[in-house]
Amino acid sequence: MSSARDHAIYCVRPPSPSGAPSPDFVLEIRREGDAVNVKEQHPILLPSFCAERHINPGGTFCLYWGEAEPSAIKCREDAKVWWGKLLTFLLRQRTAAVLRRWPGKADARAHGSAAARFQALAEENASELGPQIFEAMRDDRFRVARGRRRDRIALLRDGRKLITVLRQERRVMTLRQRCKCDDAGARHLPLSACGDHARQLADLALNLEGWRRSEVAFYDYLRSTNQVCCGTMEDCPLAKHQTGT
Repeated sequence: MSSARDHAIYCVRPPSPSGAPSPDFVLEIRREGDAVNVKEQHPILLPSFCAERHINPGGTFCLYWGEAEPSAIKCREDAKVWWGKLLTFLLRQRTAAVLRRWPGKADARAHGSAAARFQALAEENASELGPQIFEAMRDDRFRVARGRRRDRIALLRDGRKLITVLRQERRVMTLRQRCKCDDAGARHLPLSACGDHARQLADLALNLEGWRRSEVAFYDYLRSTNQVCCGTMEDCPLAKHQTGT
């Protein structure tokens, strides 16, 4: 380790679950006020940029979602949490390099602050509908599909339609249908009689749609700044654009 007043170089070797030898990450850590940024000193083991691997332009690691998680380091306990996140991040990078996809996807934040805010709102909606709905959302089992009319969208789970939402009115189109929440007793109730679940379902669909649109806009912005895919991840939106697929 070498250090100066506002930055330090660390050689970090995350523990391997199998006990096999693992390479050292040479990291540059910089303090900016109460926040700390970290990147690989020279991009040897990691790409210099990869949104899919949560590496920002410029090489800094995306360890926190700033809008929801406090990232300031003001005490020893904050530092312990930060180092724990860093070690988890590096372990996932090793796995991503092999699998060519990001592990722990349910714990990752959406790309871009706007998409991440929609993700947080969708998580709140799903949690109000029960743990099974919440886990289904984290497992990426929900999709939003445009209806035949532009003012309607459908919320799908595992490819099956749950509800149709009227966009402008921000409400479920048919309130007579049974509720989709986890409560076994409530499943026999119409949506109109099951608390605020009709609103939660409508907001879930709209927030998932906002999340998807915001991530598309995020990648459009990256293309406008001439960011290039690193080629290490499958199904990267930047790679699809570059190859014309």
